[in-house]
Amino acid sequence: MKFLLFILLGFQVVCEAGLLEPGYEFSRATGMGNAFIALADDANALFYNPAALARKKGLSLHLIDTQISVDGLGTLDRLLEAASSGNTEGLIDPNKAYLGIVAKPTFIAPYFGISLFNYGFGSIDLQSLQGERVRAYAFNDLGVIVAFGIPFSDYFSLGVSLRALQRSSVNIDKLTQDFLTELGMTGSTVNSDPGSALSKFIGVGYAFPVNLGVLASLPQWSKTSALVRFGATIENIGLTKFTQISGVAAPTKLETAYHFGALFQYPLSKSLVLNLTGDMRNQFRDLPFFKTFHFGTELKHSLFALRTGVYQGYPTFGASLEFPPQFRVHLSTYSMESGETLWEKEQRWYQIQVIVGFNPF
Repeated sequence: MKFLLFILLGFQVVCEAGLLEPGYEFSRATGMGNAFIALADDANALFYNPAALARKKGLSLHLIDTQISVDGLGTLDRLLEAASSGNTEGLIDPNKAYLGIVAKPTFIAPYFGISLFNYGFGSIDLQSLQGERVRAYAFNDLGVIVAFGIPFSDYFSLGVSLRALQRSSVNIDKLTQDFLTELGMTGSTVNSDPGSALSKFIGVGYAFPVNLGVLASLPQWSKTSALVRFGATIENIGLTKFTQISGVAAPTKLETAYHFGALFQYPLSKSLVLNLTGDMRNQFRDLPFFKTFHFGTELKHSLFALRTGVYQGYPTFGASLEFPPQFRVHLSTYSMESGETLWEKEQRWYQIQVIVGFNPF
């Protein structure tokens, strides 16, 4: 039960109000600072900017597209031990641990994409029970996303995506003493069995979030000149509310979010390209600048790639190995600021994503 709750639901308990609610983030993008709105030239376009599907050539099918995220080798070792032996007792470190698992088989064609996805994550920091207030937010999404990209010219395209998903979530914002009183537990009891404690606050519901994206490119002087492109997306148009299925309450509504991005792409040779990207994410919200700014660089060859960037003021790094037609391994590491000021409280994560598929045509 602990294993299923941690993997399929996941949770995080933090005192800070400064941690942004996490969205869907994938290894190639996070390796370059998660600045991907104007690039979005792979299957991640469904989630980052559906307008990029208008530039897609050929068909591709990802039979396996799986990602694991951890905060270190200790969490990875506990995961492998639990998966191989069924021993879930030591899976959750009551002090601090992060774990996320994603599976999303995907089909991509010109102007169209569809993916079945299960996105779950877990981050626990129960040391925060020593503080005055406990804020817990977590989700596991199971659903399907359908996206379309429509070209209006060689330089402009629009895109839209629709998700149909069931969300299991926890959302707590209470004084620590009220939290423990409502549970009827002490802090040490919660630390010893966090899965049972957080399961009392699970809500389940369904919703249909809609995202809109645009891409606009400047004319190139020639096929070998640099490409300059701008992008923007609106997530959860009109505010997305969940309809309760079971649990204590419906999951928290999804706020509308506005993201803007830019790309400078310079071809170094026939098989080597340099991508420079910059995103301003979660605009028009009362957030410090460093939490909205993302920057990335990518040196991409047909068989490998190297990446670096800046995510909320912290450096990111990534690398890939790619073997035709559709076998890829993406590695990345990035940090998120869980405090209110720059470089106050770093949470570093490590990701690996494996893709296995083929191009049917």
